[in-house]
Amino acid sequence: SAPHREKMEAWKASKPFVTGSMSGCMATFCIQPIDMIKVRIQIGGAEGGSTSPVEVTKQLLKEDGVTGMYRGLSAGLTRQVFYT
Repeated sequence: SAPHREKMEAWKASKPFVTGSMSGCMATFCIQPIDMIKVRIQIGGAEGGSTSPVEVTKQLLKEDGVTGMYRGLSAGLTRQVFYT
């Protein structure tokens, strides 16, 4: 039927963008904790704090818990949806 064919054509055209956005979001979710630690190390180096990944991680978990590792995730996910 014509409506079904139009939907399939629309999906075929948008599929690379949808799957690219989804894979970018998954990668961002996985890498976010590592990126957060990297940023804290950079801040620590600039401000005279610890630059040890282990110490930075311990401090982050102590202060903010696991959810602290994902602070700023929404910005990263939004970026992936629009730019991937």
